[in-house]
Amino acid sequence: MPDQPEQPTLGELAELRERLFPQVARPIQLPEPAQVLDLESRRDSELRTFKHLHQACILHREHFGAASQIKHLALIDAYLDLAKSQNGLALYIVARSMFELSAFLHEVRSRLVDAAELTAQNWREAGQKFFGIVVRARFATTRDDYKVMLQDDGGVSPKRLEPFNVMHCIRGLGQDAHHEDAEARYAFLCDFVHHNLASATTANAGSWQADVAHFSGGGMLTVPPGGTITQYEYPLPSKYARALDDTCPGFLRDALSCIGWLNEIPEGPYRPDLVEQLTGNPLGVVVRRAPGEPSRPKGSERNQPCPCGSGVKYKHCCGAPS
Repeated sequence: MPDQPEQPTLGELAELRERLFPQVARPIQLPEPAQVLDLESRRDSELRTFKHLHQACILHREHFGAASQIKHLALIDAYLDLAKSQNGLALYIVARSMFELSAFLHEVRSRLVDAAELTAQNWREAGQKFFGIVVRARFATTRDDYKVMLQDDGGVSPKRLEPFNVMHCIRGLGQDAHHEDAEARYAFLCDFVHHNLASATTANAGSWQADVAHFSGGGMLTVPPGGTITQYEYPLPSKYARALDDTCPGFLRDALSCIGWLNEIPEGPYRPDLVEQLTGNPLGVVVRRAPGEPSRPKGSERNQPCPCGSGVKYKHCCGAPS
């Protein structure tokens, strides 16, 4: 019988955390673009319209990427902290949240890739579609006070304030060849997160047949012949160990998937050659660096792993806009 592959360990997750931390530890300040486009004031100039769409899209995309990286690392930290305290029940909760983040990022990435592919036929339509998706990804909410602020005061359409449906995202993730088990995995995690039988099993040390039940205060209660007693205590190392086995491999898998989806999200709706053709600048914007800040390392491509060794693309690490 061939050797079974080793299960991912907390050590591997901790190593991933240390590789990712430098990316979010450095503060990054981004201009906050408007949540709605102003194409009317630019309708007489193709160049101004293109620049407006391009700049609005890439700025919202950078905001979305930065926020997603922090949420991603926060969930990794939460999982590691819960493991340290042997909190088996909460491990399932955080594991489900990381799974949902992976499904959400996969959905956003798929929609933005589709929008960018429209550029060849109609760059205006592509830019508007890309903008709408990334604004929805950033600002969709169920909070009424936020809706008033964004819709009534900011002019954001109600459609762009509808959060992406989590089950739709999970079904979309399940279409990926490496995530065909997405719906089954989600059902399993939900069963522990919901307050029902699965989550209740994490709160007891087990059941067995006995004649007497013992209480913590020293009392005893006779049990009818053939009766069952269940013991409750906290923490429960045995249930923590089971929760770790149930969640750690999937959690690491989802954490790595999130990095992949983020790296595959287009920087904007337009290819650099089109941006340079229409604006005369491959970026379409002026990026100012702080005095003394090094420029891109020689030979480093934006989509290649960053030379700093973080494990992610240069454009999302040391090559992120200043």
